[in-house]
Amino acid sequence: MAAPVQKTYDIYATLPAQIAVRIGQAIVENEFKPGQKLREVDLAGAFGVSRASVREALRILESEGLVTILPQRGAQVTALSAAEVEDIFDIRAQLMGLACERLVAALPPAGRPELERLCAELERSLDDAEAYARASLAISEFCVRNAGSRRLADLILSFGRQTARYTKLSLSTSDRRRQSIANWHGLVRSILAGDAKAAEGFARQLVFDTRDTALSMLADGMAKQG
Repeated sequence: MAAPVQKTYDIYATLPAQIAVRIGQAIVENEFKPGQKLREVDLAGAFGVSRASVREALRILESEGLVTILPQRGAQVTALSAAEVEDIFDIRAQLMGLACERLVAALPPAGRPELERLCAELERSLDDAEAYARASLAISEFCVRNAGSRRLADLILSFGRQTARYTKLSLSTSDRRRQSIANWHGLVRSILAGDAKAAEGFARQLVFDTRDTALSMLADGMAKQG
């Protein structure tokens, strides 16, 4: 977390965007807790960058819903919200369904072995919640990036860090991961068989299952706090 950010600019991201990725990852990994204050001076020291760069990174994260910036109080990690979960996952389900429907026609022959490899990696990760969440992200991104529409991919990936922490929460139990892998097997089989309608349905179900599990776990957590 405290390693300095590489101060180079490339075609993919400015320095504040790179810092935003690092802070976003820390939020997803629960290194920064919901409601925790994010002090510019501490982050600037941890990453070895200016406060101005950190300030811009926090604005990026605010636009993605991971951080809330309050007047006179600074930035804090956005608290997990049931309404937020429902909203972003309902939208993501529609977009993922469309992406996987298109993937059936767009996936080149050379991409089929890679899709099977990613699914096999998911299977191997079943007993490790952290590894499974990473493998799930990898295969999801593969599907999105190969669906033949950069605009659609950009829309889905813009939800990436917002949905990642909920997805990780949802996949924390063994039963939930087994439900997930069953849907992934169905999705991959549908794509390889050229069944666009079935692929759309499995993709949407994957997202809805994540949404429902995350909502249930959030409700349980609120009940315990109450």
